[in-house]
This record gives sequence, structure tokens and C-alpha cells, in this order.
Amino acid sequence: MDKAFVEEMRKRVEKELQEKELAVIQHWKEEIEKILKKPSESLAALQLEVKNITSRMENRLKVLKKTGF
Repeated sequence: MDKAFVEEMRKRVEKELQEKELAVIQHWKEEIEKILKKPSESLAALQLEVKNITSRMENRLKVLKKTGF
């Protein structure tokens, strides 16, 4: 293979991975910001919201692992 081709493909893959990572981080940041904007009735209510989001994250990780990501 041509070294220039391999380097170009490496750069494309790295760029795509960075874009996907950015999208994922942005998504979860927005989800956490939604929780922060809600008025919490108590510490327990806030803890429940955080627990729910971590549960959603765990479920998403399981799905990704099953699909081979």
C-alpha cells in the first residue's frame, strides 16, 4: 500500500472518531444540564435523577458492547 494512502485513511478515521466522541459528550452534557435546570424538591429527588441518567448510560454501554463497538 502507498504510505500516503495509509496516512490519509488514518487521519480520516481519527477525525471520524473525534467527531463521534464530541457528539456523545455533547449529548450527555445536555442531559445533565436538563437535570440541573429542573428545580429539585430535595436531595433525594436530585439523586434519583442522577441515578436515572447513569442507568441510561449503562444501558447504552451494554447495547454498544453487544453490537461490537
